[in-house]
Amino acid sequence: MTVVPRRQLYLTALSILFVVLLLLVLISVSTYRNLNRERNAAMETVHRQALTLINALEAGARAGMMMQMAGKDAIGNLVHETGRSSDINYLYLVNAAGEVMHHSIPSLEGTRALWRPEFQRATDVRTRVRRLADGAHIYEVAKPFMPMGIHLDPGMSASGATSAVHFHSGATVYLAMTMAAYEAARQSDLHHAMIMGGIVLALGGGVVYFFIVIRSYYLLSRTLQETRDYTRQVIASMAHGVLSIDKTGKAVSWNRQALSLLGITGTEIDHLDLQTVFDFQETGISRTIHQGVAVMNREIRHYRDNGEWLPLLLTVTPIQDEAGSRSGAVMVLRDMSEIKRLEAKVRRAEKLAAVGRLAAGVAHEIRNPLSSIRGFAYLLGRGHGKETPEREYADVMVREIDRINHVVTDLLNFSRPMALEPQATMLADLLTHVVSLVSADAKTNGIDIRLDCDTGIPCVFLDPNQVTQAVLNLMLNALHASQSGGAVAIRAAWRPKEGEVEIQVTDNGPGIAPEVQEKVFEPFYTTRERGTGLGLAIVRKIAENHDGSVSVESPPPGKGRGTRFRLLLRDMQAGGDPAMERLTSNIELPTSNVE
Repeated sequence: MTVVPRRQLYLTALSILFVVLLLLVLISVSTYRNLNRERNAAMETVHRQALTLINALEAGARAGMMMQMAGKDAIGNLVHETGRSSDINYLYLVNAAGEVMHHSIPSLEGTRALWRPEFQRATDVRTRVRRLADGAHIYEVAKPFMPMGIHLDPGMSASGATSAVHFHSGATVYLAMTMAAYEAARQSDLHHAMIMGGIVLALGGGVVYFFIVIRSYYLLSRTLQETRDYTRQVIASMAHGVLSIDKTGKAVSWNRQALSLLGITGTEIDHLDLQTVFDFQETGISRTIHQGVAVMNREIRHYRDNGEWLPLLLTVTPIQDEAGSRSGAVMVLRDMSEIKRLEAKVRRAEKLAAVGRLAAGVAHEIRNPLSSIRGFAYLLGRGHGKETPEREYADVMVREIDRINHVVTDLLNFSRPMALEPQATMLADLLTHVVSLVSADAKTNGIDIRLDCDTGIPCVFLDPNQVTQAVLNLMLNALHASQSGGAVAIRAAWRPKEGEVEIQVTDNGPGIAPEVQEKVFEPFYTTRERGTGLGLAIVRKIAENHDGSVSVESPPPGKGRGTRFRLLLRDMQAGGDPAMERLTSNIELPTSNVE
């Protein structure tokens, strides 16, 4: 699902809302103007009709007066006849005193005008809307009555016309028009206004509903986005690699651990067919996709492009809905390297335990006879002169017996557990002591020893006896590997982030073959005729006792020959061991340094 950004979503909604509101305003203004226009048009029609009738009355009056020179007032008949029109409610004339002179309905006989508007000019017209007792509205027009116009015609005789004009001088004509057309127009306008109001309400409701829908959609979209992000974070935070694949074996989603284990990038996996990475038939992935059969904890080997292989624990489960329809599978990859390393360590420990049991029995059976043989050989040698062959043979016997006893001692030391006795140790002093132990042999063979300790190495908690033995073994191996005129370098550095020290012993000898490098730390493996094969095995055991490790590089980086051993030893106080803290509470630290 594509999630619309909040800003874009609201921008679209506000744009539509603005357009709808603009339409509402235009419709409202149009309705209001149409309402007023219809009403004003109806009122104007009534007004013009009233004036037309008045003018017709005046014209009729003029015509009657000119035809009846006898002076008989025929205006009353004209008023009565004119007032009979269905559009006229009433019509009457009042004199200057306000008395009704002529009328169209009998009820006005002998009454006075209740409305006496003032006129500034003879052409002024006054109007008003009245509500009658029966509730009907009328449009009343008042105008000065001028049957002869504003000025008399000079050609008329003054005999008849003068009296008529004098009789109606100052008169006012009142004409009341029914407002049925106006009311019909008003009702039509109201009906139109109600329709438009309904349209406006519908549009307004549509806007509100649309806004609610947009907001609901945004909330749903945000919830889905948060759920997807949370699920993605959970998968990304898993310690194992997770892959989801479709029916064709193409990767759909994955986490960083999966890419790291497979040794590929996110760009590569987009176009990668996983069937080229895993054998779907052999691993059972094909059965999971097509038959829904899960693969549980199957150990496989994954070979990378550089030729290295990685042990993986594979679990594959089908992706299917409630109806059982399958759309792919989920693969979980677990790195078994550490487990394999621990298994190898356990096997090595079991092997050492067996060697220890063997060594304990053999040592007892060998040492006792060796002591007797050595003693008798020594006595036999002393019974002959120094230059005699018998004396020489006896000395060879003693030396060889000592060598056998040394092998038995190494075997016993290697097989028995090494209990740590950490002490506050200045590494520079310890390495200087080791160099002093081998300096005589190095000088005899013409080998130069260089010691380099970084400044700032703190006082660390180690077992000085075990570390001395480990470094001494590495130095002896380096001296044996170096030729006359060669050099051996020993360097120490502090790694504060890891809380450990690093000791490197480098020689410029012929080096170690790649196929042999993995075997040099195994017990009893040696390439020297007189070696026991226990020296490097003891070094590894001491390193593991200090929660460290030992490794070999041959040749060292940047060199064409030689061998470098890297010994990593953890500061036993860095782990916060309470026993170590109690042990060091009363120890005075040494302060000597290597010159």
